[in-house]
Amino acid sequence: MSTSNPKQLNAATAHWYNTNPDLEDGRLRAHRVEFEVMLRTILARLPDRPGLKILDIGGATGPYTFALAGRGHTVTLVDLSSGLLDLARTRAAALPLTSRPARILQGDATALSSIPELADERETFDAVLLLGPLYHIMSEPLRNAAIRDAWSMVRADGGGVLFCAFVSRWAHYRALAMTDPTRLAAKREFYAQHARDGDYVRLDESAVPYHAMHHETPAEMPRILQRLTGVPAQSVKMIGTEGLLAGGLDKLVNELQEVEFEAWVEKSLEVGTDEHGWLLADHIVGIVSKPYIAR
Repeated sequence: MSTSNPKQLNAATAHWYNTNPDLEDGRLRAHRVEFEVMLRTILARLPDRPGLKILDIGGATGPYTFALAGRGHTVTLVDLSSGLLDLARTRAAALPLTSRPARILQGDATALSSIPELADERETFDAVLLLGPLYHIMSEPLRNAAIRDAWSMVRADGGGVLFCAFVSRWAHYRALAMTDPTRLAAKREFYAQHARDGDYVRLDESAVPYHAMHHETPAEMPRILQRLTGVPAQSVKMIGTEGLLAGGLDKLVNELQEVEFEAWVEKSLEVGTDEHGWLLADHIVGIVSKPYIAR
């Protein structure tokens, strides 16, 4: 379904985020359950030691970067969009030094080796987050390269961990049913192709691509991670971040506070960590730990 080459689509999407940084910055504040489930998932599976070295690839304005840096970890934030990184830098400047990211770097998840500051840091990170790039990389070889590169940054001698997020191919249909249900019948050919390849490219009035997304089938997600990391199938853990609240069902829940909100976060974690419940979510994270290797 892609209407341009993957690198051009990547650049077009980065430009869209440059000109609309507040939209992405506000997304996780609007979807608090997703953020809480993801953050708690990360915290529960980090290596059990203080002051970890963490790489957040494609971390946008850094919601997870700041949450982790505030807990005493040394976090490097990387994103392709200068507009998103400008917001992250502004936010960092207002914080105490101990709560800021160690570094905020511009770079492409499909070409980590081109980031000079990371050139000598392979296998040095206790945890690597790849929580956004796979949504927008419009080529399977490039997505595979991004996962392999992220995995190569994870340290092996201390049991480091990779967190890798996908958007479900069926998430868009839930949104469509809520906002524009007649479109499925009106665009049968478009959606037949989307069901096959998962690519969704938005065009402007001149039919020029300005935003691109890739949606993955849930069943394929753990297979991709197993194949590219080489770990046994049972070593890949999948978690759905919205639980039962996928498809925009979190709207009223996200307005709750304290005990009422916490009850839904706990329920979403329960469903999202269930053997089959994770398949329900829109945003799904795969977790892969590197086996301990004695040096």
